[in-house]
Amino acid sequence: MKTFNYTNFVATATVAALAGSAFAASPIRLEAEDAVLANDHKVVVSEDANASGGKFVQMKEGNLEFKVTVTATGYYTLWANYQLPTESGNKIQNLTVNDVSAGQISFGTSDDFKTIKGAGKIKLTAGENKIGIIHSWGWVNLDYIELTEYEASPWNISPKPVTPEPTESAQKLYNFLLNNFGKHVISGVMTERPFENNGQYTPQNYETQTELSYINKASGKNVVLVGFDFLHASGKNSDQQWYQGYTHASLEMAKTVWKAGGIPQFNWHWKDPMHDVEAFYTESSGNTPFTEFSITKAYDEASDKWKTESAEYKAIVRDMEMIADSLLSLQKEGVAVLWRPLHEASGKWFWWGTDGAKPCVALYKLMFDIFVNQKGLHNLIWVWTTDEATDALDWYPGDEYVDVVGRDYYYYPRESNHSSLVGSFETVKEIFGGRKIVTLSENGSVPYPDEMKADGANWSWFMPWYGDYAMEGWANDNNAESWKIVMNNEYTLTLEDMPGWDKYEIVPPPTTGIKNTLHTQKGTASLSIIGKNLQISVPSAAASATARVAIFDMQGNQVMSRAINGASASINLNGIAAGQYLVKVQGKGFAQNGKILVK
Repeated sequence: MKTFNYTNFVATATVAALAGSAFAASPIRLEAEDAVLANDHKVVVSEDANASGGKFVQMKEGNLEFKVTVTATGYYTLWANYQLPTESGNKIQNLTVNDVSAGQISFGTSDDFKTIKGAGKIKLTAGENKIGIIHSWGWVNLDYIELTEYEASPWNISPKPVTPEPTESAQKLYNFLLNNFGKHVISGVMTERPFENNGQYTPQNYETQTELSYINKASGKNVVLVGFDFLHASGKNSDQQWYQGYTHASLEMAKTVWKAGGIPQFNWHWKDPMHDVEAFYTESSGNTPFTEFSITKAYDEASDKWKTESAEYKAIVRDMEMIADSLLSLQKEGVAVLWRPLHEASGKWFWWGTDGAKPCVALYKLMFDIFVNQKGLHNLIWVWTTDEATDALDWYPGDEYVDVVGRDYYYYPRESNHSSLVGSFETVKEIFGGRKIVTLSENGSVPYPDEMKADGANWSWFMPWYGDYAMEGWANDNNAESWKIVMNNEYTLTLEDMPGWDKYEIVPPPTTGIKNTLHTQKGTASLSIIGKNLQISVPSAAASATARVAIFDMQGNQVMSRAINGASASINLNGIAAGQYLVKVQGKGFAQNGKILVK
């Protein structure tokens, strides 16, 4: 590998206007070595025969800027070819389009150069556009980015919640979420303190609670979703009066919210089950105090069995049963809850994620079993928080355990930015095959409704964190003016729009489904599926040359690559799991993409 200095160039390309067909012109490839900003000496351009053009960029702590000109405004999918040594661990870079944050790109480890879908959907405007890959948590070796025409995929969401025999309130809540998904965004906010500061732990309400009253005064409207936390319900100090008062007030406020026609949502920052330390953070988080509690002391990964006689297992179950009892008190009052346990697990800054994906999934399934089958909880809508990394599905408990998939998104470095986050929305949708409602389960700045509508970033709800994330502060993630804009848009559902749960009637949702079709374009390659075989016919002018067929899953991971010679070929798909895939065909004088459904 040879390293040398490189400055003063910006990657540039021009692409024709979107035609509206399933296939665009050839994918637009922009080499990373041509995107190095002048005088940015933090990046290093290196040579490698396996890289496109023989060169790639070690981003280190630097930034890249690509320029591309389009003749009409439209949407594209961004792909990234990169290499990241296994010992480095997963990394994240920020993505900007025309100097506005468009989300993040998550890079999983790969010792070889690998192509991933960096952003499922980005918007380019007529004329010249700038695409930035901005250093965040990086040191990625980037080879190139590639733009292909964005193609929407269908939804296939279950009309019923995953909980067997759900309560009437849970059925209403899930039906409400499903029927408004794609039509409206549900307003929400996380609360910090649920009780009056009067020494009596008197539960607050919409008029007295800090974040709720701030939003109301700023906009004249009240949010629908109110976030609570079982932060103090378990742990070393959970038997103390203040901690119990906090939990009691949270439960009472949840009842108030439901009776007002709103939606209560609970997280659980689960403190050390062994009560050794009052903490849920791990040492790797950089926070103190931290816990060293490990799921592996209660669970054997090799056999996939719980060590039921261990003190750690008994502590886990004790805490789960205690939280279940609190939620049962809401069920008895006819209250349904959005339940978001074990959130942000893959970040590994909480103890439930530090041992990796398999133990975390086992913990989630144990909770589902104890809550539903043993304790009789049937009033919960289960929310799983994901990221956009290539191993996101490894952390996923499974479709039978999750109703809603959420993305927690904060700008880093922190900034006030109300863009739609459509890239993240589309990526999460595709990772989970369009089978689940997608939401912004925790966030900094709230995306503006007009931005969401325009981009098709149809988050089910938003929930900015409490304190200066929800109210004016040093970063102004959200302030009075932004809340006025958000809450007074017809796309946003506020408490004033809610009919009241006693009046809400369950309405059958519109039917959704994925058709087993493959889009084609006349005059280019012909693609079709017969049984488990992908049939490909290339243009006659290119039949004498070799064409390359690559198949990617919806996360952008390449699962198959084949060279074909001649006018037609058949590729057997038996080795590919059921699901949606993107097919890319490139040959002499043509290139096209299409989606297939493998059954």
